[in-house]
This record gives sequence, structure tokens and C-alpha cells, in this order.
Amino acid sequence: MTAAIVTNERSSIAKAAQSRDKPEKPYEVRAEKPMGLLLRVQPSGSRSFYVQLGRGKRVRIGPAGTYTLKQAEERAKKIILDPGVASKKTGTGLTLGEYIDQHYKEHATAKLKNGEKSVARVEAVWEKLLNKRLTDINASEVDKFRNKRINSGVAPATVNRDIAALSGVLTHWVKNNKGTLHPLAELEALDVADDETIRYLTAAESKRLRQALADRDTQGAKDRISANEWRSKRGYELMPEINGYCDHITPMVLLSLNTGMRQGELFSLAWESVDMSLKTITVLASHSKGNTTRTIPLNTEALAVLTAIKPDPAKGLVFKSPVTGERFNNVKKAWAEVTISAKLTGLRWHDLRHDFASQLVLRGVPLFTVQKLLGHANPRMTQRYAKLAPSALNEAVNKLGA
Repeated sequence: MTAAIVTNERSSIAKAAQSRDKPEKPYEVRAEKPMGLLLRVQPSGSRSFYVQLGRGKRVRIGPAGTYTLKQAEERAKKIILDPGVASKKTGTGLTLGEYIDQHYKEHATAKLKNGEKSVARVEAVWEKLLNKRLTDINASEVDKFRNKRINSGVAPATVNRDIAALSGVLTHWVKNNKGTLHPLAELEALDVADDETIRYLTAAESKRLRQALADRDTQGAKDRISANEWRSKRGYELMPEINGYCDHITPMVLLSLNTGMRQGELFSLAWESVDMSLKTITVLASHSKGNTTRTIPLNTEALAVLTAIKPDPAKGLVFKSPVTGERFNNVKKAWAEVTISAKLTGLRWHDLRHDFASQLVLRGVPLFTVQKLLGHANPRMTQRYAKLAPSALNEAVNKLGA
């Protein structure tokens, strides 16, 4: 939960409720009276009133627009006087938004790997359903909205994920209300054509990427020398000299290229999962998209990278944010600098994983082996790389005429 913006002016929360801004990050505006009333603004532009009842406990009142500030104030006063009012079923029961706040959010953040993101997705995409009673949500309405999303150009795979996030909330509700039918039980997922273009690096692109990383490390070392000269003249404590990698980016990129690990798996990688003697990395199920544990052998370059950055003692996260000392959330800025320097416009970090798989296939490694290294539960995901090895297919067919 982000830190709230505290205000003592009623006009501030009123202005925020009427504004149409779409902030980069969620923010909150609190009212002085009644104590606990606040407005939460999402990056999507959605705005909802809440009332804080205690540490970590809040109740959603409803979206701004559906509720005026005056109505939200009155509703907040009733909930503060009698918290049971919020959980009492009225009419046909709780709304989707109320159920998320009172029941699902705690479950999702505690039990689901990407629970917070899933909740945020539902609140952003299905904003118009948040004030609708759960029992009034039906497959027909959701299907119409789905079609609208498709017609607006949203990819089918993305729409399927939107539906899955909503369905997760409804599944939790159904399980806790025996005899209730799942509103989306008959709604089938959209067919997703496997026509994704495999982006992998050519020899020239790989050379430019590695050169950009090397140049970045060299410049980082020069900048450190310059900074220490400045500090020395002023009697300040000197910072350690840089010998090798200037920060986390080069090791991360090289490990991605040599292991095919997803960015999130790299962010969560701990030294306890690295075995230097056996030359392996274990990606835990809790950190893997496919919820399965897999072991990846370390080649010479990957082993050299880890050897160069290994601390003593080697414990905890391999890559820690220099700002928080905790797990990275993203490295977008640094990655953008590298790709611009390497003249690799449009190259995504995930393309490094594609490059890992593609280079293996191009060298004749069987698709089954590639599947295991990537951690694909479904072989169809790996099959997309088959087109990169036509010679292997030709060889197989030619054996019939031998």
C-alpha cells in the first residue's frame, strides 16, 4: 500500500474526486472529517472512497461519481459507528469491490504469488463492475466487455489474463458460499494464435550489446575515479574503486543470455540457490511463472559472472537494489540506456530469454531439452522455436526416403 497524502482541507479531497488525472503511481487523499475517510486514485484514473477502521483494515465505500463526497462522508460515519454495517449483506449481497476489500485482498496477498498485481488488475480493468453485486455479475455482460476490449485492439492473451484475474475473485467467493454457481463457468477463454515473432540477437547485435555493457562498466569506473578525486580534495571518505562491473546490469544481462531466466526470477535469485561446485542454479517454484522448480546448468560465462560478484559470505539475494537493499522492482532506466547505446531499439529484456532458447535450437539442441531449461509446462510454448531449426526437420523427413 502506498503512503497516503494527508490533507486537512475538505476541498482537496473534493478536487481529487473530480479530477481526471492518471498518475504514474496510486495515491491517496485523506479527509479531516470524518477521520478515516480517504480517496484512492489509481493509475487508470479510477477513484474510490474508502474508510480506514484501523491499521491495515479499511472498507471500500464506492467509486467517486457513484458516490458524491457528501454521500461518502455520510456512509463513512455509519461504518465508523458500526463496522458491521459494511459487512452486512443488503439486497443481493456484497459488491465486487466490497468483497475484494473485505475478503479477497487478504487472501490474494497472502496466498497468491502475484496476488497484489492480480487485485490491482481487477480494480483497474473491471472498474465498472466494482460497484455491482456479485450475484448480478454474469457471463453475458463480461463477454460483451471482452469483445469491446478485443475490438479496441487489446491482444486476446491480455484479455484472457483480465478474465482470469476477475474469475479468481469469483472463484474465491463461490468457494466461501456453498451452493453458489460461478458466474463465468460457461465463459471459455479466447483462442490465442501462436504467431509471436521470436526476437533473438544476430551476431552483430550480440556484439553491440556486449560492447555497450563493457562501455558502461568502463565509464562507471572512470566516474568513480572522478568522484573520489572530488571527495579527496574536500576531505570526504573515498568510495571503493570499481574493478569490473560498475553495477548490477551487466551481470544480470549476461546471466539472462546464458541461463534463459526470466527477469523476475533473476530479481528473486538467492545465493542459497546457486551451487558453484555443481555449477547449477535452482529456480524455485515460488519464483517461477510455471510454479515448478527447475535446475539450470551454468556455462563458463555464467559461472565467471557469479564468481566475480559473489560476496563473502554469500547469503540472501544475488541482486539487491542499491536504493532499498531489497529485491529489485525493475531496471527499466538502466536497460533503456544500454539498448539505446547498443542501437537495439525495441529490444525487450524478455528477448534475452528468447535469444537463449533460439541459440540452443540453432545449435541443434532438442526442443524437449530447451523446454526443460526454460521451465515451460506446456511444450507448445517451446514449439515456437522449431522454425529456427528447419535443417533438423528436413533431416528427419529425408530419413524416410533413405
